[in-house]
Amino acid sequence: TVDTETKGDVFIIRLYSFSAISPNLFREALREFVESGKYKLIIDLRGNPGGYLEAANDMASWFLPLGKVVVKEDFKKEEDAQIFRSKGYNIFSDKLKLIVLIDGGSASASEILAGALREHGIATLVGAQSFGKGSVQELIEITSDTSLKVTIAQWLTPNGNSISHGGLTPDVVVKLDEEEFKKGNDTQLLKALEILSK
Repeated sequence: TVDTETKGDVFIIRLYSFSAISPNLFREALREFVESGKYKLIIDLRGNPGGYLEAANDMASWFLPLGKVVVKEDFKKEEDAQIFRSKGYNIFSDKLKLIVLIDGGSASASEILAGALREHGIATLVGAQSFGKGSVQELIEITSDTSLKVTIAQWLTPNGNSISHGGLTPDVVVKLDEEEFKKGNDTQLLKALEILSK
């Protein structure tokens, strides 16, 4: 679920899914980052299809003050709207430099986390346009062997932007060069490292 790596003075956390155990594993990775004494962090959400909303909300809480909006669940009726807020673990000072890597495989909970960190001014997004999976769905049983999946709401970022409307556009758009990647050169990661070196 989670991998960590260091490149020079930059700590990298790669998150592959938002499962039930992800928040604990992410917390351990953050502890490793804090203990390393570094203040430059890359969270790599490329190819991460998402998972539990609660996991994304918990992870965002490490960076956002208590009560800050992480995501809004927008129903047809405004009064039904649900707002998910930071639990206020925010342990990092203004010294933190954070980049979140996204691409076309970053969806759902990945977009919730990336969108919240960017819109609160915590992170810079680097990479390619995200997938755009911002719908909330419910499974309704029709018969014993038939079900209907119905979209009942949409996810909105803290600034009220619909994740479903085209996904997230990175602050710095970088195409992954497949030929270079085969040679071991990750152009998106290299760009993130270059930005953090400034």
